[in-house]
Amino acid sequence: MIAGRAALGGRPLLLAVGIGALYGSWAAFVNHGAGTTAALRAAVTQMSSSVIASLLLQLLLMRLFYWARTPARGFWLSSLGASSLAAAVLTAGHVVNGTPHIAQTLAPSLIIGTTFCFGYARALLVRERASQEN
Repeated sequence: MIAGRAALGGRPLLLAVGIGALYGSWAAFVNHGAGTTAALRAAVTQMSSSVIASLLLQLLLMRLFYWARTPARGFWLSSLGASSLAAAVLTAGHVVNGTPHIAQTLAPSLIIGTTFCFGYARALLVRERASQEN
C-alpha cells in the first residue's frame, strides 16, 4: 500500500486543487450579481473548503465504514455520515463568510460529493463482503 501511495506522488493534491478551482470558479459566477467582493469571498471559501474536503473525505469514509459493527452498517454510516458532515461544514463556511447564494453555490459540489460518498462506501462494502467470503 505504501508503494502505491508513493507512486501517486502529488496527484491527490493536484486533483484537489483542480476541483477547488472548478468549484471556486462556479461560486464566483453564481455570486457575481452580489458584487465583486461577495463573489471573490464565495470563490475563496468554496475553493479552500473543496480542497480540504477532497483530501479528507476518503479518510473520513474509511474511518466511519470500519467503525461500524457490520459492513452493511458501515456502508450507511460512512455514506450518510460523510456526506452530511461535508454538507454541514461547507454550508457553515459559507454562512460565516456571508455568501449570498449558498444553495446555488453548493449544489454542484454537494451533488457530486454525495454521489462520491455513496460510490466509495459501496466499493468498501463490496470489498469487505468479498474478503469475508474467502
